[in-house]
Amino acid sequence: MPDSSHDIFSLVTPADIRRIRDSAQENFVKLIDKVFDRLLVLKGARDLTKAQTNTKQLLNCIRVLTRLLPFVFELGPDGSDLEDIVLWTSRPRPGSGADYVLGNQLVSAVIDLLFTSGFTVPAATVGEDAVVRYTIWENGIGQTSSLGSSKEHVSNRVEILRLLLVLCSKAMYFPPAGSISLPNRALHTIAYNNNKRMVLCLLCSLINTSLKDRAQGWSIPYRGSAAVDPHDELTQQALHALFVLLDYQISIAKPDNKNTAAAGNIADESESVTDTDADTNTPSVLLITETKVGTHNLFRAFIAKLHRTQEFDYLINSIIRLLEEAMRANLSILASVTKQPTRTVMPQEATVLLWMLLENNPSFRDYTVDHNNSLKLFSLLLYFMLSGYTDPAQAGLVRTISNILHYLSEDSKFATRLMQPFDQSILPSTMRIIDVCLTHADFMINTVFTLLSSSKPYLIPVYSNLLLLIRNVSPYLTQTSQPTADKLVSLFDIISSPAFIISEPYHIRWLIYLIEVFDYVIHYRAVDNPRLIYKMVKTRSCFRRLKAFDLATAKNELAALRDKKSKAESTRTIGKSASLLVKPGHAGVGDDPKDALSDASATNQGTSIVSAASERSDNENIERTASPALSDKARGKQPQLEAKAKVRPDKLADGQGSIDSNPALHSSLAKLAVSKKGGGAKMSLQQFQPSEEWVFSWLPDLPLDPILSVLDTLSERIDKIIEAVEKDAGSVAAVDTEHLSKQAGDNKSSDSHRRQPESADLNTKNAIDGLQSRVSPVDPTPAILHWLSSDAMVEALPDLEESMPEIRPRLQGMSPALIVWFRSLLWSMVYASGMKPLGIWKNTRVQLFVVKNSQ
Repeated sequence: MPDSSHDIFSLVTPADIRRIRDSAQENFVKLIDKVFDRLLVLKGARDLTKAQTNTKQLLNCIRVLTRLLPFVFELGPDGSDLEDIVLWTSRPRPGSGADYVLGNQLVSAVIDLLFTSGFTVPAATVGEDAVVRYTIWENGIGQTSSLGSSKEHVSNRVEILRLLLVLCSKAMYFPPAGSISLPNRALHTIAYNNNKRMVLCLLCSLINTSLKDRAQGWSIPYRGSAAVDPHDELTQQALHALFVLLDYQISIAKPDNKNTAAAGNIADESESVTDTDADTNTPSVLLITETKVGTHNLFRAFIAKLHRTQEFDYLINSIIRLLEEAMRANLSILASVTKQPTRTVMPQEATVLLWMLLENNPSFRDYTVDHNNSLKLFSLLLYFMLSGYTDPAQAGLVRTISNILHYLSEDSKFATRLMQPFDQSILPSTMRIIDVCLTHADFMINTVFTLLSSSKPYLIPVYSNLLLLIRNVSPYLTQTSQPTADKLVSLFDIISSPAFIISEPYHIRWLIYLIEVFDYVIHYRAVDNPRLIYKMVKTRSCFRRLKAFDLATAKNELAALRDKKSKAESTRTIGKSASLLVKPGHAGVGDDPKDALSDASATNQGTSIVSAASERSDNENIERTASPALSDKARGKQPQLEAKAKVRPDKLADGQGSIDSNPALHSSLAKLAVSKKGGGAKMSLQQFQPSEEWVFSWLPDLPLDPILSVLDTLSERIDKIIEAVEKDAGSVAAVDTEHLSKQAGDNKSSDSHRRQPESADLNTKNAIDGLQSRVSPVDPTPAILHWLSSDAMVEALPDLEESMPEIRPRLQGMSPALIVWFRSLLWSMVYASGMKPLGIWKNTRVQLFVVKNSQ
């Protein structure tokens, strides 16, 4: 008899299953019926846990069903009726003759087994028969004490939760477009079940098991052996089951706030459930879990009913603890040297749980914003964005965090709290900005700029959320640091360039978000952000260029960029062909093989950026954005630019100050503008063709007039400050020079009877020259910043009352496309977790997401 799941999966191969399914379907159905009938018989045995043979047979029945069911679902919704025949067609039960529907009975049996005394929960008394007793597994929400489960109980729960996920995994075999509309009967039967006691106990058990803190003493979240800890596996299975149950919904409407406000505690609700719903101590031979379904997902409904302070504290503190454990594990020397995996609860699961709680419970979002550790949570989320954006495998994590931060930024209290000082000591040294005092908003903007300048194709869907995050926080910005101001204006310079605007239709949405940032700062926070205002004044030519936007000029600029790229690719192709003539190991004269490889790498990376920008993501109903920067490799090939030039007063008057916070960002425009695959006539049909009507639809509505009015007014005042500072410095220098010259003359006349050494005259001359070099040119920046942060600046501003924008955040909606992406993310996590021990869904025809085999 097999002793483990590995034995079952190795004995029953996918080829064997498909052969019997396709060539002898009747035998395949009869096999499943026989296995399930045996499961019911063993489940109903009162001595189930007293006879080890019965327990082993029951586990093997669970394992066989876990192995077979994915091959029932993989035929997909393409007209095949195998799932209906196996699970949802009424037929006589083997041995009894009574009609039953296997799918409903299997769902009920799986849930009952999760609460069978002696098998998955401890027996209430010594020698108690196997009964179904609904209780919460761990302490936490709805439970003040733990049951004290044994290792066998934990292992059995893992087996049953695995079967539960397989039973609900029909969603994996839906195409993305049909994942919302096509029915998932097994999952619907569980999520919309009317048995409130079962739903409450299962929901609380999954939450508390997922968030249980098992660290003791000085232990660290690190596993040094390859063996899988059953507690870790149970935690992961519980989280995934929780995600799947909370995600499932028939409609895409958000939870009803009225029901949430009027709802009580989960524990209160569980106390009100009468014994008519389900007996608390029922022999397991009966299937006590109802298969009748209601009109609401009770799992989502009860999550929305959470409102007590201790419940919210438990959830927030547990999620923060999980993120801190993952961060410490990432930074630990032991994990980095041995490359061993840490605890299976990774930041992806923690962030998904946080997002689902925020989406389903508005009261939880309000509490999170006001929580003492809300800024710590914010810092941890930004850390994982920075640490994961370079890894394509972490794209789901980065996008999840971007959605969380965008959702939180809709609350003005959260945006205001971001103006508090940011402690960089929690970050590794590679992420810190040296010698700069930052607020949390500064660090957020610098993080957004880092992601935008990374040119990662898989981050394209994230960019809109990141820009909306800055936009929602901008009405509350204060004391923006110089690096932050430089990066914001540099980013606007790229996005507002004519070629970039017309290269994709959604780029204008990106531009509008940034324009609104500057509009809010000008009207509400000008005096609080002198560095940003000064940077805008010096580079106001960007705003003038946008004001004078001309479609014909933009098209010519874009065509020139594409022509330049085409010639560059041709040159590289010729160079590559010529390099084949060079003997291996011998580079051409004056050529460095490393440089050639680097150039090729940069070219390939740039091409991938262009290709990704052209592919419209169907994951959201909002516009997609392309990355405004070169890759790290391409940036390394850029020549070193000259040192930053100082802004002269005559240049400031024309608004021609340099935007040089990131020179490589400017060179990315050429690649981003050429945003279509292929070349020549083949791509002309796919390119966006802007029209004058399209330009007229957005250009007149941009709030450029008040911005330019303020910048021009401030420019005049700043020019006067610069002249005054230079005049004062010149007066001081003239006085000091005159004093030195007079002193030298007095010394010379008093010593006229003696010969004056030539070195004395030389020293005096050097002193005068040194003084002049120290005071000229004068840096007027401190005086300008002081004036920009004073009331005098406010009085100098023109009247902005008529152009004052309303402070209103741009909201995030759970569109059908976003729901599809999120559902595919959840099931891809389930798929990946099933690959590690067994490969449950390996080599099956999954359609919801793309499976790529690692090389």
